[in-house]
Amino acid sequence: MKVLSLFDGTATGLVALKRAGVRVETYYASEIDKYAMQIAKKNHPEIIHVGGVEKVWARNLPKIDLLIGGSPCQDLSIAKQNRKGLEGQRSGLFWHYVRLLRTCKPKYFLLENVASMSKADKDKITEILGVEPILINSALVSAQQRK
Repeated sequence: MKVLSLFDGTATGLVALKRAGVRVETYYASEIDKYAMQIAKKNHPEIIHVGGVEKVWARNLPKIDLLIGGSPCQDLSIAKQNRKGLEGQRSGLFWHYVRLLRTCKPKYFLLENVASMSKADKDKITEILGVEPILINSALVSAQQRK
């Protein structure tokens, strides 16, 4: 399986796929945080880093089977006053996920984000992706209680 992970962080998507027994042929990671990339490279030297999401284009990649990512939540979360939602500078990076979903046309996709977003933003994401969200609490797989 060829995977494109946007907002990859420390490659936890790759860890999850491996633990689930999914054979990952190639794992492309889009990330800009230098410390996250250092950790990912140390633990998974096979990762192909492709830079920031704004510079990733389907035409420069092979056929992608799985697109995963969790665009920044700062403008969606209730933890931020005066949040701008999907039009905010950080959470607006979601639109690059949508662009790559439409141009890569993967067989599967997964988008993760914060549960405390506004109903309007949740409805917009649902409409654009064409699927209803599923709420999963991270306590199922970690020590955190995070929806």
